[in-house]
Amino acid sequence: MKIETLVVGPIFTNCYIVSDGGAKCAVVDPGDEPSKIARRLEEEGLVCDGILITHGHHDHIGGLAALAEATGAPVYVGAGDLERLPECSAKTVSEGDKISAGGLEFSVIETPGHTPGGVCFLCEDALFSGDTLFCDSVGRTDLPGGDFSVLRRSLIKLRDLPESDLKVYPGHMEPTTLAHERDYNPFIVR
Repeated sequence: MKIETLVVGPIFTNCYIVSDGGAKCAVVDPGDEPSKIARRLEEEGLVCDGILITHGHHDHIGGLAALAEATGAPVYVGAGDLERLPECSAKTVSEGDKISAGGLEFSVIETPGHTPGGVCFLCEDALFSGDTLFCDSVGRTDLPGGDFSVLRRSLIKLRDLPESDLKVYPGHMEPTTLAHERDYNPFIVR
């Protein structure tokens, strides 16, 4: 699996371009600068066949409408965040759903708390966590729709995943591993 990180927008949101190394890719969280994302796809000779949204905050969906229009790719989002999206056709996903994009299969893990419809996408040994889980931290819950007690249950769900060697690709800051977070993240340490 090939994962490229593009940092977009004024609050440095991680947008991920994910593929199996072939000509198709998935884009996770096109938060801003859709022309930058489209240009990168063109430079790499990639066709986006799926746009995956971890949650509906503007810094994760600011470039969605333009990218969806430019690529014609289907958009996937947790049902609780559907109304947060700009005008575009989106398919809602829920726990256990499988999404085929970029020659890969992504499993949906519902992780509300940061927003009501927050989801993470698990693909092979990579977890795209949006703003649910960061390196040594978690997403804020003081914005509308946030709920720390709900987020805590989502974090426990992630902590208890059976995979031991997952690399975590968060919505902001650097990647981490689930093993590191299990040992050091004060919000999910046993």
